[in-house]
Amino acid sequence: MTILNNSTECTIDTITPVLQLGQIQISADRRTSTANPIPEDQRIRRVVLPANYWGTLQATQNGNTSQSLTDILTNGLRTLANARLKDALQENPLARTILLADYSVSSLLAWSADTASSRGALTFDRDAVSAWFPTSKLFTVMATKGAGWTDFMAQRLGCLAAKNHGLKKPEDASKLIVLLADDAGLALDNLANDLIQRLTHIEKSLTARTATVAISMDDL
Repeated sequence: MTILNNSTECTIDTITPVLQLGQIQISADRRTSTANPIPEDQRIRRVVLPANYWGTLQATQNGNTSQSLTDILTNGLRTLANARLKDALQENPLARTILLADYSVSSLLAWSADTASSRGALTFDRDAVSAWFPTSKLFTVMATKGAGWTDFMAQRLGCLAAKNHGLKKPEDASKLIVLLADDAGLALDNLANDLIQRLTHIEKSLTARTATVAISMDDL
């Protein structure tokens, strides 16, 4: 762990760190598999938060301090922090630091609430998309146009696993839904169905966000 820029940033470690008393480790390690092998230097992504960064956490039950509830609270915050780090790395896999302010208790709770409202039913991650896409009908279609097309589509679909999906217009989500239609019909448990569900949520959100109410002077 290295603290940078007057204690506002912290490095993302690519090796297993040695923890000191009170430090908090969060992790966005990636799983390697035969279908999707990941080099060791790309697999580990961990951050060590400074000792007491979350202050003294204490949960009570019926007015009495409960260590069991405190442990659940701490583990819950760590789970949120893990998800926050994983999401950040899905948006920017080359990131080497985090802003400590993004991992405070208040920031994690705010991020969790915002993520819950913006993601919809997100049931996949970037690794799942990377493993599925080369097996899809869409990949076969894109491959006839060249590697640039398959690389672009792999990146575009992978971004759907992140909170910041990168789509700006509802019609962009609609185009992807159409492109995934042939794959979605293959099986109920096909990842294409999860992607379409995600895209449908994004399409509705973008449509609502861009909708405007036109008011002219004649209406006043």
